[in-house]
Amino acid sequence: MSIPEGVDENRHRHGLTRRGFLLAVGSVSLLAACRDKAPAVATPAAAAPAARTDTAFLSLSRALTDKNDLDPATAERIEKAFATLQPDLHAQFPALVTLAGQVSGATALVAAAGEAQPAALAIITAWYTGTVGKGVHAVTVSYRDALMQRCVDDGLSPPTYVQGGPAWWTAAPPAPIRAHA
Repeated sequence: MSIPEGVDENRHRHGLTRRGFLLAVGSVSLLAACRDKAPAVATPAAAAPAARTDTAFLSLSRALTDKNDLDPATAERIEKAFATLQPDLHAQFPALVTLAGQVSGATALVAAAGEAQPAALAIITAWYTGTVGKGVHAVTVSYRDALMQRCVDDGLSPPTYVQGGPAWWTAAPPAPIRAHA
């Protein structure tokens, strides 16, 4: 590709042009602004998250829910939430893990739990509702993948937004529907 005659001479004669200067300053400014935003270079060890070697809670959850396809990441979040919010129930998990190795079936496991039955029921509740705890202190660990969504996932997907519109809670509630006897 050849440069038109006269253009090359002007470039050398004027040195840095105003357009070139603004382009250079803009590029440097953009790079400086994005310096801290660049993703870290992943090393092979940091590329994959560390695999959790303790699968006891996941096994316990599978035994209590009779579901073999539970998500390990959700199990980890549920267990961490129990450890933080309800340490008294979390302290009963090892006893339930031991009992789960001795009893087969979710109903039999809950029935045999004895004093740890509230902890067993709390684990089941956490998997089905996707929350740990109650009231204002409850923590949502999973919404879309909560087990309560599975019974209708062939035809409905869980809403990810309020369907009533802005300030829907201020409207009068609908009249109750009564069944005919």
